[in-house]
Amino acid sequence: MTIELACRRTALTAAAFLCALALVSCSPAQRSSQVGSGDGVTHLRVTSQVILPAVTRLGINLGEQNYYDSGQMVKNLLFRNPGFEGLSYRTIFHCVYGGPGRCLDSRQGIQFPTGFWDGGIYEILDGAAACQRGTVTVAGPSGNGYAFALDGGVQVNGGDWISVAKAFTGGPTSGWWPRPQGAVQLEAERTDLPPGAPGHQALRMTALVPGSVAQINSYLDSSEGMSFIRLRGRYRLSFKAKALSGSRMLHVHVVRLVPGVARALNADVPLTAGWAQYNQEFTANESALPPAAIEVSFSITGGSMLLDDVSLEQTGGDPSNHTVFRDEVVQTLRELHPGVLRMMGSYEELGATIDNLLAPTGARVRSGYRTWYTPTEDISIGIPDFLELCQAVGAEPWIAVPAAINRDEARKLAEYLSGPASTAGGALRAAAGHPEPWTSAFRTIHIELGNETWNSSYQGETMEDPAAYGRRANTIFTAFRAAAGADAARFDLAVGTQAYFPGRNPALLSAAAQANSIAIAPYLMLGVTQWDTDDQLFGPLLAQPEQMAREGILHATQASVGGRQLAVYEVNLHTTGGNAPESVLDRLTPSAAAGIAVTGHMLRMMRDFGVRDQMLFALPQYRFKRPDGTPVRLWGSVVEMGPAGRKRPQFLAESLANRAMRGDLVRVDIGGDNPTHDQPAGNDGVQLRNVHEIDAYAFQEGRSHGLVLFNYGLHQSRRISIEAPGLSAGSSALLTRLLSPSPAGNNETTTQVTIGQERLQGNEVVLPPCSMAVLEWSE
Repeated sequence: MTIELACRRTALTAAAFLCALALVSCSPAQRSSQVGSGDGVTHLRVTSQVILPAVTRLGINLGEQNYYDSGQMVKNLLFRNPGFEGLSYRTIFHCVYGGPGRCLDSRQGIQFPTGFWDGGIYEILDGAAACQRGTVTVAGPSGNGYAFALDGGVQVNGGDWISVAKAFTGGPTSGWWPRPQGAVQLEAERTDLPPGAPGHQALRMTALVPGSVAQINSYLDSSEGMSFIRLRGRYRLSFKAKALSGSRMLHVHVVRLVPGVARALNADVPLTAGWAQYNQEFTANESALPPAAIEVSFSITGGSMLLDDVSLEQTGGDPSNHTVFRDEVVQTLRELHPGVLRMMGSYEELGATIDNLLAPTGARVRSGYRTWYTPTEDISIGIPDFLELCQAVGAEPWIAVPAAINRDEARKLAEYLSGPASTAGGALRAAAGHPEPWTSAFRTIHIELGNETWNSSYQGETMEDPAAYGRRANTIFTAFRAAAGADAARFDLAVGTQAYFPGRNPALLSAAAQANSIAIAPYLMLGVTQWDTDDQLFGPLLAQPEQMAREGILHATQASVGGRQLAVYEVNLHTTGGNAPESVLDRLTPSAAAGIAVTGHMLRMMRDFGVRDQMLFALPQYRFKRPDGTPVRLWGSVVEMGPAGRKRPQFLAESLANRAMRGDLVRVDIGGDNPTHDQPAGNDGVQLRNVHEIDAYAFQEGRSHGLVLFNYGLHQSRRISIEAPGLSAGSSALLTRLLSPSPAGNNETTTQVTIGQERLQGNEVVLPPCSMAVLEWSE
């Protein structure tokens, strides 16, 4: 999850209001004129003036995989380390002190033991010796930091950045819970592997001493007080195994850990002396069970065996879903209809090599990068899996590649995405069953170097110096473009920056001439300190997007980007600061008002700042702990996924806006009754005079139209009259609303916030307080 700790956000209401009130200086593309008269009705006139052509629907971050909440996204519920693989690690270090063959990183929190990096491969990322590679001879804690001795006597200067990569064998039970009883061995087997195995290791389980039991368990759906997966229907537990000596009987079971509940699967499986595939089918029908983890277990008594490539998947699902992702995930994303889907796995992906990210599922190893915590237990989602998901849901892919990749990796990735099968990357793609370049499947493919490389929370993947990061991005993007050849224009190459420090951007962009876009994360509501009334709790939230646009960071950021495309890689509420108790945060963070504010913020940035690509953060995550330990129902836009899954208002509001988004964004003139109010000083420093309560966004594609309407006021319904091509007093349009009993309505335990549809006869609509609606019609 993103932690933009110094953040504040911005957005602007209808430019018409601001120009008319002389609150800001508007460009011709933003200007709207006042029409109509003050008759108690707000009059909207949809014009044909294009503000932004060929818009992209609002997008979302795919988010993190996990085994305990809505992050259980792939079909194989044993996804953490199903092949018992080893580890690859790649970390970025800052050489505060250098010298011939020497680098010392003195940043806080480096936890690597002596010898961890001995024999690793280094590359100078930025400095006079940039791109030079070699071997680490000795590494370990030294004085007030961590020191490296580098072969070849390469000259390292203070301020240089280097990466170090190393592969580690062993650790086959990472991602599992071993339960050994007695004299037991659980070891990596790297020689005797299943025929044609894509991976590099298997698990050797030995329990030959009488009474000993070699057992490994996996647990899923284990969030306290909540279940995100129900075992309903047919399932298959699959694995490859081989008996070595002693007993040839492997015991397997699958059970929901509720007292008195029978095991869904409980079987003794006789093994052969050679590698074989085993499939155990079972039926489950969970309904009203209390929340508890699911346990999957493999054990052997009095014998020795090898185990590899395990999976637990539901069978007989949606035949049109050819991705590795659960039907529920694909269905949920199709409901959202995102324009862009972002891949960023901050726990494992950001330390991976491109070879690992392009490998098939069974061939990927665990990967890590963090300087403060080395254990890494999960296999990341692969780029091929992600691209197939994007194609299945109709979204452009946005891939955050590890910041430490080198030029060879950049070329291979470009070839994989756009090259013929005769190239190294294209051959990998063709071997995976996709002979055509991926550039033929998408209008644009977005490649971002790293994730929040300014943010020390991701130390080990960061290059906090913006100029150094820009230079490295330029090196990687130059190699990428050269390999992409004729398809180079199909790629949007992006660098990330901190929304609340736009002063970093000139140095970054001056160094990164090859970057098309600069991406920010302008989150709302960093902290909550006032909550006695709904006006105190929800008023600042609903006013903040306009404040951010009129007098906030977006103006400064736009002025700093020098004509590059501005993008939003993440946005949502960020209620991790302040002293509000959990009960207050539960009213605000997953509320209908939050959904309205975030979607309005995104549309405002599109209209007033030309931000074409924007991604909500994120699809899954049930809750997050504030620094003081207070849980916040934050980041995830779903409570749970599935046909009856509950979506948070951020999801519902974005899906509603995406219904209207088509073709070009066109100007809306606003006149008549134009209600405003003054927002006093409140949460997150929000204070603004003349906050506009009505806003509107119109889209047109040929003779098809969409119109998104907002009432940001908390107290009064508003009558809206619409003048638009094809819409008149005698016409009929589809009206879809976000329905909630109050600004605090949510879907956390019961469904309170829904989507409702009706036919609008005529051209006038009433917007209740704190509401959002969409009109769709054709001429």
